[in-house]
Amino acid sequence: MKNIKAKICYGMGDIYGGGAFLVFSLLYMNFLVLVEGIPVLATTAIIFAGKLWDAITDPLMGRFSDSTRSKFGRRRIYFLFGIIPVVLSFIMLFYSFGIPGVTGRIIYHVFAYMFFCTAFTIVMVPYNAILSDMTSDYNERTGFTTIRMMMSGAASLVCAVVPGMIIKGVGGDTIGSNQVYGYLVMAVVLAVIFGLGWLFAYLGTKEKKDLPPVEKITIKDWLSVFKNKPYRNFLGIFLSFQIAIDLVLALFIFYVDIVVMKYKDYELLMGVLLVAQILFMLMHGAIANKKGKAFPLYIGIPVWILTCFIFIFFDTTTSIIWLILCALLIALGASAGNLSTWSMLTDIFDLDEIQTGQRREGVYSGITTFLRKAASGLSIFILGFGLSAMGFDQNEYNILKTSSDTFDPATYAQSGIVSGIKWLFIIVPAVLLTITLVFALLNRINKKRYDSVIKGIDSFKLSGTLQNLSEDERKDIEIATGKKEAELWADGSSEVKLEKQ
Repeated sequence: MKNIKAKICYGMGDIYGGGAFLVFSLLYMNFLVLVEGIPVLATTAIIFAGKLWDAITDPLMGRFSDSTRSKFGRRRIYFLFGIIPVVLSFIMLFYSFGIPGVTGRIIYHVFAYMFFCTAFTIVMVPYNAILSDMTSDYNERTGFTTIRMMMSGAASLVCAVVPGMIIKGVGGDTIGSNQVYGYLVMAVVLAVIFGLGWLFAYLGTKEKKDLPPVEKITIKDWLSVFKNKPYRNFLGIFLSFQIAIDLVLALFIFYVDIVVMKYKDYELLMGVLLVAQILFMLMHGAIANKKGKAFPLYIGIPVWILTCFIFIFFDTTTSIIWLILCALLIALGASAGNLSTWSMLTDIFDLDEIQTGQRREGVYSGITTFLRKAASGLSIFILGFGLSAMGFDQNEYNILKTSSDTFDPATYAQSGIVSGIKWLFIIVPAVLLTITLVFALLNRINKKRYDSVIKGIDSFKLSGTLQNLSEDERKDIEIATGKKEAELWADGSSEVKLEKQ
């Protein structure tokens, strides 16, 4: 495989992206409520404060990485500088240093979570932007993204199993304040692994040397990214798919535990889902190289939608074999969506350049990272209200299940909760994935059109026009961008851009 060393080093950055995100999703709320003793409403406020902070830091970090000029690169330097914040913030997320009083711990965790959000932003925003600097080859970018998603999936697999083993091994099986040192050891071990991942990403990646001059960015410039038609289409695909993933992961344990009552098989099912995603990633990567980056969506998403409706027929008598089969089918769709969406993002930067004459990878990366976090946080927040309206509270359920020897899930589920969770698990992902598929079908970017865009950028830089391109190539550019030729390169102001260069 071409450039395999560079691809592996690049992919190691997303060990943190995939691993830390999964640990946070699975454990953080439980840790705050059951170990730290923080009220549920306060935990919601802690996470909400972090999301507000992201609204400021993500776009700013994108701008910083665009304007940075150093001998260590404009993006890679943040991988290096971010190692210490990544390590410290992850440890602080799961350890409050014995601060007494609930109020004191709430204040601490507000700052700890904001610190974690900042560290995540420092490394992930430049990371999401750097691939366009590493290669402009359409298929090679897909290859890099394939390895990245495989590394992310492997990290998610490890982080779905190992943290619980460490916590129980050090702090015991009983959920509560006695597990505080189990969470600390878990956080230290994973923080070191995440930090090393960024060291390898720094050492193994590269960037362009001939960078464009730094241009002043206004609020209008930030908002102008939404005028980019291909970017709006990308957001339709990306956000609907990522929200579907988040909600399925959030609901999966409840579906397995309460609806089909197979909690003892949860680790098996999650393991099958994550391992299969890694394996399917290779298949989707090969398909994307031959058919285009959106094509895996045309295969994986319909399969996942159909799988959603298979769950209608499942109940407590359903064999674990059927659940494993459905986990495999979900993995087929999830791997397709992850590969396609992340590999499509880098092409947006070039589509923006031919429209504006600017290189704004960091701006797009910052806004995309924020929108992804905000959409995830909002969707989980709404899901929490929905579950609460049905009479279900995750934290009360966890406490009841672990503190009562006579707890009977079948009796608990008689209040209609089982039906509500079942239909949420079926309908919500099906609707979101349908939206993903609709936007994917509206996608107009393929390798041929992308190559024409790259030629068009070079032509504008040399002559300020597209006249040396063929008629078919100019038509490809118009289709890819959704704009007429006269509107390209800063809405026709190519002379101004050429003077700047």
